[in-house]
This record gives sequence, C-alpha cells and structure tokens, in this order.
Amino acid sequence: MRTILYIAIFFIVKNYQSQELPNYNLNSNNTLGLSIISSSFNGDIEKLNKENIFLSNRSTYGINYERIINNHLSILGNVNWGKLSSNNSFDNFESSIFQASLENVIYFNKIYNNLNKISPYLSLGVGVLRFNSYTDILNENGFSYNYWDDGSIRDIPQSDTSSSIYLSRDYTYETKLNNDSINYSNYSLFFPLSVGLLWKFKNLFNVKLFTTFNQLLSDWLDNISKGQNDQYFSFGFSVNFFLSRERMNFKKEKKQYLNIFDMIDSDLDGIIDHNDKCQKTPKNVTTLKNGCPLDSDFDGVYDYKDLEPYSKSMLYVDEFGRSIKNISDKNSNIQFDTIIVKEVKNFVE
Repeated sequence: MRTILYIAIFFIVKNYQSQELPNYNLNSNNTLGLSIISSSFNGDIEKLNKENIFLSNRSTYGINYERIINNHLSILGNVNWGKLSSNNSFDNFESSIFQASLENVIYFNKIYNNLNKISPYLSLGVGVLRFNSYTDILNENGFSYNYWDDGSIRDIPQSDTSSSIYLSRDYTYETKLNNDSINYSNYSLFFPLSVGLLWKFKNLFNVKLFTTFNQLLSDWLDNISKGQNDQYFSFGFSVNFFLSRERMNFKKEKKQYLNIFDMIDSDLDGIIDHNDKCQKTPKNVTTLKNGCPLDSDFDGVYDYKDLEPYSKSMLYVDEFGRSIKNISDKNSNIQFDTIIVKEVKNFVE
C-alpha cells in the first residue's frame, strides 16, 4: 500500500511540475521607476550675458514606466516635475514645469542575458511640457532692481543723479512673467535625446545613469523670444523595479510544489520526513519528537528491539539489548562483539 502511495505522489508531482512550473517567464517585461534629475537651461538669457551656472541648475523628479519589447528595444514613458531657471547680471527667471514624454530606447547589450550586468543605451522621444515662469525684480522691501554698468544693483536707474542705495538680490521669484504676443503659449512640444548606462541587479531592479538633451519648440520659457527655440540639458539617475505577475505566481506555485515534499511522512510515525532523524520506523512504534524510537535504558538498542528494555548498571549489551553478564553462552546469539555505550545523550537528541 505504501509503495502504491509513493508511486501516486511521484506521478502527481511530476505532472504538476511539467505542466505548471516551466510556463513561467522569470524575466520581467515591465519596470516602474523613480528618478532624480539636475537640469540646466539654455535660452536667450544666456546669449545676452553669460550666466552663473551654479545659480541656474534646478532639480526635477519623475516616475517612469518601461515596457521591454525584446533584448534590445523598449518603450519608456516619463512623467517629470520640478523647475528650470536662468540667472545673469541683468535678467533672471525661474519656471515650474510639468512634462510627459514617450521614448524609444535602444540597448546595445542583450538585457535578458544575465551575464550582461551593464548595458549602454540610447533613447529618442517626444513629449509635452507645461511651464509657469516668474522673475525676481523686487527685493524683500519692494525696491526694484536697477543694474548699473559697474555691476552693482541699486534702487534707482543709472541715469538718475540722485543718491542711490545699493541692493542685493533675494532670489525670490515673485513676479509672474506674461507676454501679449499672439504666439505666446505656456505649453510646448519637446524632443528628448538621451544616452546612458543601465546596471541590472539580478532581475530585481536596475539603475540608470543618463544625460539628456531636451529641444523645445518654444522660445518663451524665459519670456524672451529672439527667434531660436529654448533647450535644456539634464543629468540624472533612476531606480527601476521589475514588475512581474508571473514571477509572483511562480514563487507561490513553487512554494506549493515544495510543500508536497515537506509534508511527506514516509514511515507514518507522525513526524514529517524533513524533521525525522530516524527514517523507516516500524508501524505502531512509539517515537520521540525527532522521529526516533524510544530507548528507555539508553543502551543504544531501541525498546521495540530490546529484550531487556530496563538494563541497569551495564557496560556491555548484545544486539538484543541484554546485559552480557546476565545471559549464558547457550542462550545468546551474539552476532557482533560487545557494544560499548558512549555519549548516551546522542540517542535522545
């Protein structure tokens, strides 16, 4: 009966394994990521006067979703928000931006190959950007900035002969930029072009380092239009986590698959094989919690085999658990030499 049970379990598990587990694709086709980006604006203010680059870098943040099509190609959707800014000796602006783009990504190494931990890539896409620009023209006391030829900022124009007060910028962009031009719009299409490196961590997540050139189809981001559209450069990184329903199902099914073996009790002694230190215990034999039969006198012979289960003060027993000093040669069938009992505690662990 036990043999039939084993055969039945074997075929059930074999059928379960062949039909379920190989159907799972452990390489996820989808990732969801978070990004941090530093951007530097390049527009008409820079052309009028060289800016201070440390005053113009601004941060943007984003989320992205990537759908991998094959080993070398994917589609990437980005949503980013943050600020762009530019400052020089005479003009300045800061703009809150919100943008969404769709990009085609080309990987130069096979991203499904686990040997390729790092892969360079190139991406090109199109997106929509919304901006809301402000400028800093007043200090904290409400005085207007007047830029003089000597590089100072004062409370009156340079042409005014009255005594002047020196001012310094507070870098609070308090005045909204507006334009009456019929061509003005605070929305623009843009084209992002990126190069970067992808670093993959065991199909759990990947990290991307990238730099992006963004070309706008608008010249109004800094509220100055000189006939050449604005642009900005970005450098950032993103952490992208693989999303896979199949991976989660695989782990669940694999656990159930392994549980079939975990619950097997081959000798039916109430202790599953995984925890049973004494396999093939005979039926109806009392066992300890480790699955081994009782040995009441600790002579190394289990009680169900022991003809003298309560031997006392013995040093030598035969294969039936009998003290050598208590039996005669004619009544003993000693198949081995004497058994010296050592480290009795090992029999009950």
